[in-house]
Amino acid sequence: MNKTKRMILLNVYFLISGIAVLMLDQVTKYLVITRVPAGTSVELIRNFLYIVNVKNTGAAFGMFQGYTNILTVISLVAIVLIIILKIILNLDYGFYNVVLGFILGGAMGNLVDRFFVGEVTDFISFTIFPPVFNVADSFLVIGFSLIIILILREYFKKGRTGGVE
Repeated sequence: MNKTKRMILLNVYFLISGIAVLMLDQVTKYLVITRVPAGTSVELIRNFLYIVNVKNTGAAFGMFQGYTNILTVISLVAIVLIIILKIILNLDYGFYNVVLGFILGGAMGNLVDRFFVGEVTDFISFTIFPPVFNVADSFLVIGFSLIIILILREYFKKGRTGGVE
């Protein structure tokens, strides 16, 4: 495959993964909002996993409550930086592009809530992990974790080979 076609394909991976995460996030939030009354919970796995309907005007783990406008601006800046990072790094691996799309989709999912509703709907609750979160949060954590793993993998691979591939 020539370089131009490959770059187009990698951009498609990035966009499809980002859009898929955004859509999954928004659909699950809609289902929770329309089927689980605010402040109530539905037990999925006894004494372990619950679906709750919680509104969050803050950031991850309930920090910075009431700072929706500032968090909206930060989310917009983060999305722009993700796109700039994608362009600058010109990542030539499909998995990197998918993972970066996870981060983009997660950031966009919570931005949509902040911008249009003024708060984020969180609904996934584990008894062993007190913070309530959502699909967007999950993909942000998964995406950042995988990026760190991929960066460390490349770092150690170059360390073993003396920087020569």
